[in-house]
Amino acid sequence: MSTELLETGQSTLPLFLVPPEGALEVEIGCGNGHFLCEYASEKRGAILLGIDIKSRRCTKAREKAERRGYRNIVIVNANAERILRDLPEASVDAFHVYFPDPWPKSRHRKRRFFTMQNLLVMYDLLKDGGRLHFGTDFFDYYIQAKVLVALHPGLSITEEPAPASVLTSLYGRKFSSASKRILIFSAVKGFNG
Repeated sequence: MSTELLETGQSTLPLFLVPPEGALEVEIGCGNGHFLCEYASEKRGAILLGIDIKSRRCTKAREKAERRGYRNIVIVNANAERILRDLPEASVDAFHVYFPDPWPKSRHRKRRFFTMQNLLVMYDLLKDGGRLHFGTDFFDYYIQAKVLVALHPGLSITEEPAPASVLTSLYGRKFSSASKRILIFSAVKGFNG
């Protein structure tokens, strides 16, 4: 597997040129790396790229991955939209977007990550058959994201669940232990039904 370095504003991103049999999965808002570190045990043959805007979280995620010996996890401290612009088209097998900031006030909703503009970018980056997993505890955000996906002609909402590891994330554990309803859906690129 070869690498090249891509300069971003805040860090140097190792871009892995994944061979055809390999996989690249991206978690947007990886936080402290709980999900990625649990998920990595199932996905040893995949490169797992975690992106978070908060440097302290990224440091914790990197340290967690190193302690557990996961060399297939790459953590990048940057704005997700910026990193997504730099990834090659049709290079991603799955996107994971779990518990993004819901920006609950109506005047702030334009700040949400899951917009049609970002969905179009993720769609272009997904390989045919690639997956998009979204989870939140915030009903309004869940509906917004699901409607945007339903409106996209190249994506189909699927009955396939998101990885169970999503509940090991900081917010997944927090909301589960508080018996708060977690709303998750998955979509696939290029298949109808």
